Amino acid sequence: MKILEALKWGELELIKAEIENPRWDSDLLLGHVLGRRREELYLDRDGVLSATAWKAYQDLVARRTDREPLQYILNNQEFMGLGFYVDNRVLIPRADSEIIIEKLLELKERSPRPEVKIADLCTGSGALAVAIAHYRPDAYVVGTDLSSAALEVARYNALLNHVQVDWRQGDFFEPICGEEWDWLVTNPPYIPEEEYRKLAPEIFEEPQMALVGAENGLIFYRRLAEEAASLLKRDGKILMEIGWNQGQQVEELFKKSFKTRIFKDYGGRDRVVYAELSS
Repeated sequence: MKILEALKWGELELIKAEIENPRWDSDLLLGHVLGRRREELYLDRDGVLSATAWKAYQDLVARRTDREPLQYILNNQEFMGLGFYVDNRVLIPRADSEIIIEKLLELKERSPRPEVKIADLCTGSGALAVAIAHYRPDAYVVGTDLSSAALEVARYNALLNHVQVDWRQGDFFEPICGEEWDWLVTNPPYIPEEEYRKLAPEIFEEPQMALVGAENGLIFYRRLAEEAASLLKRDGKILMEIGWNQGQQVEELFKKSFKTRIFKDYGGRDRVVYAELSS
């Protein structure tokens, strides 16, 4: 089997399974097997696969046709220009979540401080915490998660990207209580149960506890709104990822003690709520 023939076979298998980007996925899967970049496959299109490589590629294509996410098969996802290991213990980082990092960097404190303290709640793969530690080396960064399995992945990602993060296990903000923070960031479970059941099959391979939130997806925002003032320094700030239709509801929860603003994602939908303690 030649490389180009294998790529075409994989693409057809994925088309039959109604995979969204069949050619892209086919190319990346074979590249993963051969340890080559996508463009290299086409430069060596007449190269012949070994029997071992052909079998390994068939196995990966079968996993993808079963709707296992491509990122889990490759154990890789890029986020903020950094590489992250991912598997089914953690939510796959999405590009829309990069807005939290972009805004945190954009809204950076104007006056220098001896130490900036930033906590990432519901850290999962550690994507936010690791990216913050990478792009804000002046900060002391903590990542919290209820799942010990997720924290294993997060710790590995910190090592992979050569950053220091203090990982703490516990429920939401409980591991950081009793301390004061300059920033809280979070991408909590915010999808309502009814909406979750209608999503693409690949979603069901990701940990449900990282996706689905009670009280119509608002429970974690409600908890944070009630406790955040005691967790933040006088001019402390929060950045929270939200569902596209949750902006006004989340703003309402924080309006008593915070000034708020909504930032949109790359598709023009509400995606991040910024909350700053009112003076």
